[in-house]
Amino acid sequence: MAIETAPITFKYLALPNGLGGRGGAQRFFLLANNIPFQEDLVDLSEWGATEKARVVSSNENPCGTLPILYTHDNNKDDKNVHLIQHIAASRYLAHLHGITKDNTAYEEYVQDLVADEYQGFRNAWVNTAFSGTDEEKAKYQKDDAPKFLTIFDALYAKYKTHETFLSVSKSNNNNTPLWADAALFGLLRDNIITGLIAAEDLEKSNPNLWAMYVAFGKIPAVKAWIDGKTA
Repeated sequence: MAIETAPITFKYLALPNGLGGRGGAQRFFLLANNIPFQEDLVDLSEWGATEKARVVSSNENPCGTLPILYTHDNNKDDKNVHLIQHIAASRYLAHLHGITKDNTAYEEYVQDLVADEYQGFRNAWVNTAFSGTDEEKAKYQKDDAPKFLTIFDALYAKYKTHETFLSVSKSNNNNTPLWADAALFGLLRDNIITGLIAAEDLEKSNPNLWAMYVAFGKIPAVKAWIDGKTA
C-alpha cells in the first residue's frame, strides 16, 4: 500500500484553558508522529446551536461527536473519508501513513489494550470535572484518581515494549509513541489542568506513568503546541 499523504482537516471544539479532551488525544498523536494537519475549531456555543445537528444531518458523523478528521484514502472507491472515534482514527492513520508497517502485532496489541482501559478513566474524569459536585470531586481526588493511576502504572510496567512508551513506531528513526500513549498523555494532562490530579503526586507514586508523561511532553511538536497554549 502506498503511503497516503492527503491533507487532513481536524475539526474539534475550541476548548478553554488548553484542555484537550478526545480531540487532544487525537491531536497529540498527530503531532508526535509528524502527520500534517490543519485545525477547524468550533466554538462551544456554535456546536450546541447548529453544528452538531449539521454534522449528523450531513452524515459526516451519525454519532454527533467531535473530533472528525477529513481526509481521503486512494484505496477506497469513495476516496473521501470522515474519520470519527479518536482511537480508531489514530490506529487507521498509523496504518495509512506507514507508521506501524514494521511493528509487530503485539506492539499494536499493547496500544489497543491500554486504549480500551483508558475509556473508563476518561469517562470518570469528564463526569467529575464538568458535572461533579464538590463532594464528588473530592472523592475522585481521594479515591478514584489514585485507583486509576495505580492500574495504569501497573499496565505500563507489565506491557510496555519500550523503555518509556507502550510501543513506538519502528518505521522511523524517532521512536514516536502511538495512539494509547497519546491518549493517556492527554488524559493525564487534562486531569492536571482541572486540578483533579497533582503532578507531584503522579511523579511520586506512579513512576512508569510519570516517565511516559514527561517524555511525551518533550516531543518537539507536542511541546511547541503546549507552549503556545501557556504563553
